[in-house]
Amino acid sequence: PTSGLVVYGKKDELVPIEYIKDLEKRLSSQKGIKVDFQTVLDANHFFSKNENKLADHLDKYIKKETALY
Repeated sequence: PTSGLVVYGKKDELVPIEYIKDLEKRLSSQKGIKVDFQTVLDANHFFSKNENKLADHLDKYIKKETALY
């Protein structure tokens, strides 16, 4: 199985939320693919002023994935 993480800003001005939801739906229907979608509520496309929140999501994901090895 393949796993991944998508972190997106709720206030993304470049990628409409509908695109994110469509991607989530398409990936969840694929057998053997598990992608975790996480939202940063106050973040824009570049996570301006929300870099720490993005880093927290990435850190948790990396720790969870590397704990399996």
